[in-house]
Amino acid sequence: MSEYVTVDVEYGDDPNIAELYVNQTLTELEEERYLNPQEGDLGSPIAQLLFAAVDGIEMLTIECDRLTITRAPDHAWEAIIDETRDALRDWYL
Repeated sequence: MSEYVTVDVEYGDDPNIAELYVNQTLTELEEERYLNPQEGDLGSPIAQLLFAAVDGIEMLTIECDRLTITRAPDHAWEAIIDETRDALRDWYL
């Protein structure tokens, strides 16, 4: 495992969707998809962590080293990204 957790963010055409690339393995599955926080509460430990720790996540897709987050439009990306980064750092370190 890397000594540091890094998160790189890419924004697409939809202002409510961002992709976060992480230097850690997030899942061994091909893809985990959570269409709402209630599904995330019953999902994998990382999904549970992110939905509990980060305000504003509406949908979440977890792949090997990538998170695709759909935010609630009234939540700022800066806060979502910071809270996600902090939660992942706590998880891995």
